Amino acid sequence: MVYDTPDDYLYNLEAVSSSEAKRLWKNSIKDEWSRQCAYCESKQNLTLDHIIPQSKGGKDTKTNVVCACKSCNLLKGYDDWKAWFSSQDFFTDEKMNAIIQWMKQDVSSFYVVYRPRKII
Repeated sequence: MVYDTPDDYLYNLEAVSSSEAKRLWKNSIKDEWSRQCAYCESKQNLTLDHIIPQSKGGKDTKTNVVCACKSCNLLKGYDDWKAWFSSQDFFTDEKMNAIIQWMKQDVSSFYVVYRPRKII
């Protein structure tokens, strides 16, 4: 589920446990990708993939995470996503453009970072 305002996300972070908020966040991304891999379009063994790996400075934000099958996620690893993707048999310009557009979303309209709050 994608909420309309940052306040809606904040409300849900307060109304549900951090694990439930994370589950909702992950499912919203999978739903927006029609529950298929952004790279090969598989609908099996879906995970989330950081387009730009966190180890290379990628953020843990909605615009840097796509729905990916486990196979593509593992094969891509820490490689540059464009170089890796363009070398795959299932590459298409249309799918690459969809990922690029995903990364360019206006993030001011939604709360994009999931960070569990520490309870003191």
